[in-house]
Amino acid sequence: MNKGSNKKLIIICVVCALLGGILIGGVGVMIYKELSGSSQSGTSESADRSEGDNLKDGEVFDFEKAGYMKLGTYKGLEAEIEPEDEDVYSEMITVAEETETKGEDAVKKGDLVNIDFTAKLDGKRLEDASGEDTYALVGKGEYIDDFENGMIGIKNGKKKTVDCTFPSDYDEEELAGKTVQFTITVNGRFGDETAEAASDGKYKTVQEYYDYEKEAQRKENSENKGDLVWDTLKEDTKIESAPETMLTRAQEDITMMYTNFAELSGMSLEELLEQFGMGEDGIEEIASDTVADYMISKTIAAKEGITMDDAYYLQALKASLAYEDDEEKTLEELEKEYKESQGSRPRDDMMIERVKDYVGEQSKEA
Repeated sequence: MNKGSNKKLIIICVVCALLGGILIGGVGVMIYKELSGSSQSGTSESADRSEGDNLKDGEVFDFEKAGYMKLGTYKGLEAEIEPEDEDVYSEMITVAEETETKGEDAVKKGDLVNIDFTAKLDGKRLEDASGEDTYALVGKGEYIDDFENGMIGIKNGKKKTVDCTFPSDYDEEELAGKTVQFTITVNGRFGDETAEAASDGKYKTVQEYYDYEKEAQRKENSENKGDLVWDTLKEDTKIESAPETMLTRAQEDITMMYTNFAELSGMSLEELLEQFGMGEDGIEEIASDTVADYMISKTIAAKEGITMDDAYYLQALKASLAYEDDEEKTLEELEKEYKESQGSRPRDDMMIERVKDYVGEQSKEA
């Protein structure tokens, strides 16, 4: 199947990735606040600095040497490749949603579940004791006994209210010895029958599938260490200013992408931004975060002599556009499609990935 034709899926993935870069760590916001007043500094630019504002797509440039930034350490960074349990659980629940099984759909001991739950004491809701999109291995002992036993028997997609009595020596004094009513909703369930069906019989229990998925994620993390340490590098990099042309172009590209996504979703751009909880400065923040990626990757490429041949560029574009490796597409076709859906600087974008690979190769596994 030609995955490249599924532009909606591509745009959704890219938009979510861009949004994630802003929400995680606040890097984009920090950079935008630093750069937003840079054009009013009144300082004269050297010839080298003016060159930084007129770069061709894919052209490398040492922004640190030109005085735009102080590059953070990019060699020897520690990459934490051990997967978080929540990431493993999330993937398992996704697999469960995509797997047809002949087994029961009621929760039993040993199942992995994704739940929402609300707590009430004497009819009053307890916000601190409520939760959403939470994972639990039933019977593992992560929750009080009444709560874990209460989950057993709830059918997938259904909810039940159970009385849970907290131990008298419970850490939270407000709940110690009290009986609380929990309404538990099961959003997703992964049982032994799911493990067997999803693995064609190779794994027969939840634990066996968990071990498999965790190792698969560990391997993927090891192969993508550059992505894992990139935010650390950005946080350690001090950007004093950025070329105005680069900022303007990035903002135009992000606006185009969000506009395309809004149209596909049947919304206006303003409605889409509101849905993402973004204010008027949201697009500028994402654009400035993208410019930081450009400046860092171009600078490292210039310092280390990193190049990107057409073979790497072609495969990187295919991956970005969700084509299979063996699908026949010319470089010109891929560039045209990329510019229509994702941005006007495909070589710059793929250079970021090339430099991330390099930074990952220079990192060490924690």
